[in-house]
Amino acid sequence: MGVFYILTSSVFFVLSAYFGKLVANTTEMNAIITSFTRYSLGSVVMIIYMLTTKKSFIPNRLAPITKRAIFNSGALILSTLALNYTTLTNANILHLTYPVFVVVLAPFITKEKSRKSVYFYLIMILIGSYIISAPDLTHINFGDVLAFVSAIFAGISILYLTEARKTESGSLIVLYLMVIGTIINGPMILKDLGLIDMDSIGIVLLAAAFGFFGQVLTTEGYRYVSSAKGAMLSTSRIIFATFLGYFLLSEPLNFRIILGIVITTIALVGVSGYFNFARKSLQVDLHKNWNNK
Repeated sequence: MGVFYILTSSVFFVLSAYFGKLVANTTEMNAIITSFTRYSLGSVVMIIYMLTTKKSFIPNRLAPITKRAIFNSGALILSTLALNYTTLTNANILHLTYPVFVVVLAPFITKEKSRKSVYFYLIMILIGSYIISAPDLTHINFGDVLAFVSAIFAGISILYLTEARKTESGSLIVLYLMVIGTIINGPMILKDLGLIDMDSIGIVLLAAAFGFFGQVLTTEGYRYVSSAKGAMLSTSRIIFATFLGYFLLSEPLNFRIILGIVITTIALVGVSGYFNFARKSLQVDLHKNWNNK
């Protein structure tokens, strides 16, 4: 179930980013308005849910749940700001290098140990990401820099999500994330509030809604998978974002990008554990066939 939740959340996050990009392209507002709306909308929904289900608002451990919220807010702010300066494809690809930081920092924060094959698939993902984005080192795009820095925040956020998930319910984690995110994002959108009109409010709300439900699915998904595995499954957003950018935003899709997608897809299938499952199933079938002879 964890794999399904995280892959579905990837689709939702890409749709949220797409509508955020529309806000940046078609209105006078900064795309950051969508992250504030996501957090504020999510806060209202989660408070109502917690009250109606009579769940406790007090966590067992405050530190992991708070750190998760702070770093996640930082990651979302930076990745959303990046949409103002770079393409949907690049913003997602560079943000999704965060599995590097998850794998590297996991032994220090969550004490998790990854299988050696995880590092192989991680290298494949980095190669695929590099091929897709093809960064021009002679001219660094400010949006690309913001998206990459957001990956550092996202990696640390994922690790604290894993820690928080050990003792806290998913609903409580999402609640704290939404409330703290609203507080952090609030001062950044004051000048954009007067720019909201009926033509743009729908786009903003769609970006917020998809982002919120993506967050809920991610939080639930990490109940079943490790930090490293969950992080690399999330890089499926690279594929979704590339095709969405091509079909809806006229962003480029050529052989280089397709090659990068193929490499990334193979790595995603590998990290999901499918290859190990298929190998074991084959071994069982061969053993049964041998015994039946």
